[in-house]
Amino acid sequence: MSYREFRPDARLSHLVRDYWQVDEYHDIGQQEHRFMPERLVRLTFYAGTTWRGSLTGGELEPMPSASLDGLTLIPLRAVSVGSTRALGAELYPWGARQLFGWDFGQPTADLNRDHPLLCRAVSALLRLGAWDEARELLEAWLLDLFSQRGRESGAGIRAAEALYGSLGQIKLGRLAEDLNLSARQLERLFTAEVGVNAKTLSRLIRFEEVHNRLWLDPQVSLAQLAYELGFADQAHLTREFKALSQMTPRAFGQFAQLGPGRSRLPTHLLTPDQIAELGASHADRAGGHTPG
Repeated sequence: MSYREFRPDARLSHLVRDYWQVDEYHDIGQQEHRFMPERLVRLTFYAGTTWRGSLTGGELEPMPSASLDGLTLIPLRAVSVGSTRALGAELYPWGARQLFGWDFGQPTADLNRDHPLLCRAVSALLRLGAWDEARELLEAWLLDLFSQRGRESGAGIRAAEALYGSLGQIKLGRLAEDLNLSARQLERLFTAEVGVNAKTLSRLIRFEEVHNRLWLDPQVSLAQLAYELGFADQAHLTREFKALSQMTPRAFGQFAQLGPGRSRLPTHLLTPDQIAELGASHADRAGGHTPG
């Protein structure tokens, strides 16, 4: 697997965290993935064969060649076959809201309907392996959207930026005082400008921070993590992590230690075989496995 990240143009840096690209081949033992909840909105252009859907059952659907995926509170399942090339951008939720009208709870948006020429052009470049040209086209498109739809950051966005900066720990009441607003006023502005309420965004920020730290250090103290990230205690952290990932923190930490190539894998990818090695999976109604 080849995975790389790139910084966006400075004019977009308050809306786009980064660009990413992945080039991989899926053999029989590497077909199925788990996508964990994330704190950013994902814009993806894709060339390959992948189906995706819920871990809780139901039919898998073909992955669009260009999509916008909003914040989710559940892990998702994807099955890929053969060569996969993908290019994307991780957007802050207010960036996705300004550029695409995104709102929390919105299902995956197929961008081919509104931007067919752009989507076909990027996908064609991916199939050719023309990564630099594809990324330049994506950035030029986002800059054009920003010139048309971008706006000044209001109190809601400034509060959301502070929430990211504090790893989801700063309280809305404290932010409201700093901005000379009532908590109710700030909550309304937050939801209107960011597209998601502060409580949900804080929850996702803290979850992904636990997830990332476990990936880097599977033996990290959960009690210490709970203290540093503002959970009531270790049990609270464990309940929250399992609710969003369908895995306990320790089971995920054990997964992170599997195999010599783990450091080359994006942290949101889990395979059924790897989960089975943890003794933490059970058959789901779709015939696959969900982390236990």
